[in-house]
Amino acid sequence: MVPERDNGLLPLRREYTQAWHGFDRNEVRQYLDHLEAQLHRVITDRDAAIAQATSAARELETVRHEVAKLNARIEELKKPPERLEDLDERMQRTVTLAQARADEITKRAEVAAEKHWASSSEASKKLRERYTRLLAELDKQADALHSEHESALAETRAEVQRLTVEAAQRRELLDNEAERKRRKIEREFEQTITAQRTSHEKHIADQQTASKNQAERRIAEATAEAKRRVDEATAEAKRRLDEATTTAAQRTTAAQRKVERLAEIREQARKSLMQADEVLKGSEAMLAALPEESVIPHASKLVGGDSKAEETKPAGKPAEAPAPKAAAPAPAKPAPAKTASSAPAAAPKNGQGEQNGPKANGQKPSPAKTGS
Repeated sequence: MVPERDNGLLPLRREYTQAWHGFDRNEVRQYLDHLEAQLHRVITDRDAAIAQATSAARELETVRHEVAKLNARIEELKKPPERLEDLDERMQRTVTLAQARADEITKRAEVAAEKHWASSSEASKKLRERYTRLLAELDKQADALHSEHESALAETRAEVQRLTVEAAQRRELLDNEAERKRRKIEREFEQTITAQRTSHEKHIADQQTASKNQAERRIAEATAEAKRRVDEATAEAKRRLDEATTTAAQRTTAAQRKVERLAEIREQARKSLMQADEVLKGSEAMLAALPEESVIPHASKLVGGDSKAEETKPAGKPAEAPAPKAAAPAPAKPAPAKTASSAPAAAPKNGQGEQNGPKANGQKPSPAKTGS
């Protein structure tokens, strides 16, 4: 049975916080089971040693009680007898027999004295002598009994002394043996605990060393893997950066070329617009209505109405730049309808041509119309 003071030690704790890169649960549990079994064995050995020490103490206490009883008996035997009842049984029996025989003799003597008074004196003398002899014998027996009693007391005293010495020696021997066993048990217990502690410390140190080596190896592997991945990522980033730089350079070059091309087209369009403005200015000057052309109001409808309407049709977007491939338009020439031969036909419009012309709409003809 495990004492109450060991309840806080056993059973050992088996639940721990789980952590990454820790120990194997089965190995830890097996180690805890082994350690708990060893602790049980140590506790059992300790309880057995305590039980042996307790048994030795009980035996020592029993011997001490026996020695005390013997000492009390010795003290009792040392005292002289105060009453007849305190004498030895043999002495009491002898005295009782002597008294009985003395009473019997006295009675017989009295009877004989009554019957034979004459011979009573001789008989009395003989009886007195015999009685004296018996008393002497009784004294001798009493002395012998007393001597025997004294010798018995001496022997008893010597035996008690011997038993006392033997008990003291045995007690000292048992004390020494118990002390030796206790020291031996304590020494063995300390040696066992020291050996187990050394073994456990060595086992723990080996496990710590193995764990440290494994952790260092895993750290080295992780460092190498991280370095390899960083190198791969750096190379990939460098490659992508080079590709992006090359692509950006190509796109920048293409955009620069497009910008230059657009600049050229813009310059060409600007020149074309300037030429178109010059042509339109010349055309407006030539198309201005003369005062004598307003006499015939309907001549434009009969002769050149369609061509005039076609010439005076406003352009949708005069400011729009020409196509990039369009060449610069040549200086526009006056249409045949604007010559002197067609002037009478344009006169009857009576201002209608001005309303339908470029000034009426506030727009300029496109270069395509003037060129045709």
